[in-house]
Amino acid sequence: EDFFEQKVVWARLMRLTQADINSFPRFCVVPEGMFVVDSLCFFTGRNISTICAALNSEYATWYFFNNVATLDNGGFQMRQQYVEEIPFPICINSPNNIDKCIYEGFGFSKDEVKFIQDAIAKKKKEILNNRH
Repeated sequence: EDFFEQKVVWARLMRLTQADINSFPRFCVVPEGMFVVDSLCFFTGRNISTICAALNSEYATWYFFNNVATLDNGGFQMRQQYVEEIPFPICINSPNNIDKCIYEGFGFSKDEVKFIQDAIAKKKKEILNNRH
């Protein structure tokens, strides 16, 4: 039954290159009635668009950079447990300015937000510098 529902979909392996360094993570909403192949993961439920926006947020980028299995200098193994276990504040209720909503929901200070943003920039630079 869930196969027919609207769903959030992502690839089990996300590789970053210079051309798509700012496109991580990559979660998308797939309309009901569409299906995915076995190299993709998905989940269904309520508030799909908002959850998808949260999974593509700066905070989620930082979280995944620090918690998912890294295959090499640009490949990330996006297993289901990493997505299932990412903590989000309960306040998420609108996909508008999701980064601000998440940071406020956790009560992050400006310094903590800057730390996350700087860590993302550093990781992207490392990935780009280590590519051959």
